[in-house]
Amino acid sequence: MKFMSTLTMLALLAGVAMTSGGCAVFAWTAAAFAPPQKVKPIFEFPRGKKVLVFVDSDYPLSYEPVKSQLTEEINRQLLENKIAASTVPYPLLQNLLDAPSQRTLSVSEAGAKAGAEMVLYVKVEKFSVKDEESTPLWIGRMSATVRVVEVGKGRIWPKDQGEFILPAMELHPVDELSPSYGQQVAQELAVKMGDRIAKLFYEHTVPNTGQEPDAPL
Repeated sequence: MKFMSTLTMLALLAGVAMTSGGCAVFAWTAAAFAPPQKVKPIFEFPRGKKVLVFVDSDYPLSYEPVKSQLTEEINRQLLENKIAASTVPYPLLQNLLDAPSQRTLSVSEAGAKAGAEMVLYVKVEKFSVKDEESTPLWIGRMSATVRVVEVGKGRIWPKDQGEFILPAMELHPVDELSPSYGQQVAQELAVKMGDRIAKLFYEHTVPNTGQEPDAPL
């Protein structure tokens, strides 16, 4: 019954396209019912490795827990998609970096101290949950770069540049008077950016637009 309904809908939409002469309508119809497109990973981690997700920034963020939330989302997806055999919990890294004698560790050294073999280094370049503190309008924004480091060897990806630059992320504006709403904005940014970063490293699907998909976003 469901199959017949789909055929009926396709026939009706095709009829609209034919009678209206609308090529755009026909193209939309084809895209709407096309199977999802596969997007290959932009880099493949060596299998069976313990991975440290190291989220960093050059300045204190207005909501520091976003680092742990971002780490947890990436860790979850790396494990679920078998990209990593295991990951380093964020509190372990935090305790390591909080030690006065360890604050000048390089990325590779931090990975070694945490018992990891690979490090996914994420640098938050920009982060904000609103543009002006005096307004009730919340607009979450985040941009970040990533690189992969093999402990004891150094950066292995990207090879032709210092960092892989992710497209900046901006959430839809929300008018909310509660001062604690920023926590929700930060959480949403962390989940969405974490998803975007993790998808760089495993095959996934995106809606079929009739065009070749770009690098994972």
